[in-house]
Amino acid sequence: MPFRNVFDEALSVWAPIAAAVFFVVSVVLLGAIALNRVKRREKLPFEASKNTPVELGYVVVLGIIVGGLVFGSFLWNSRLHNGVGLAQAQVTTPAARINVTAYRWCWDFNYQAAPVHVTGQCTVGDFPTVVVPAGQPVEFNLTSDDVIHAFWLPDFAVKRDVMPDHVNTLRLVFPHEGRWRGRCSEFCGTHHVTMDFFVRVVSPEQYQQFLHSGGTAV
Repeated sequence: MPFRNVFDEALSVWAPIAAAVFFVVSVVLLGAIALNRVKRREKLPFEASKNTPVELGYVVVLGIIVGGLVFGSFLWNSRLHNGVGLAQAQVTTPAARINVTAYRWCWDFNYQAAPVHVTGQCTVGDFPTVVVPAGQPVEFNLTSDDVIHAFWLPDFAVKRDVMPDHVNTLRLVFPHEGRWRGRCSEFCGTHHVTMDFFVRVVSPEQYQQFLHSGGTAV
């Protein structure tokens, strides 16, 4: 079954709407210009000084809207930048360092402490699972083999861009054991929608067993 490109679908919906709005605005604007020239007014149909309260009202309303958008963007970007476990990870030496390479359309995870390599096909039943220790800082070194991707852990409010010819570092602490889904949140092409992975958080002892076994025992 072919993969659905949600971005193409969204474009197919919004492009006609945008075109219709542009057409209506253009017709109204050109009609107003033509009507004004036909009437050949010697003066404006209103005095600007009499509309000062209305104009000030527009300014205040637009200022409130813009201020709300700026504040909301700042607040959510701050929460994204300081997601769960980020503050503790910045001041502690990482217990695990993992090189992450994104490519169209999946992920490679290579552990620096042992010859362990994790990957997959990013299809149902074959998503790569990266194993990390609970309660200890983990460092992800992120890069891309082709286009820009994004390493996103929704449950931890953490996201970093993944770019070619550049390494972005993400450090965080996973507070307890469990399994969480990660995603690519930067549109990168046809199979972007299935470019997922899993993070499995285990005890530090299980993590060491995982490394010593070459990535087979968890």
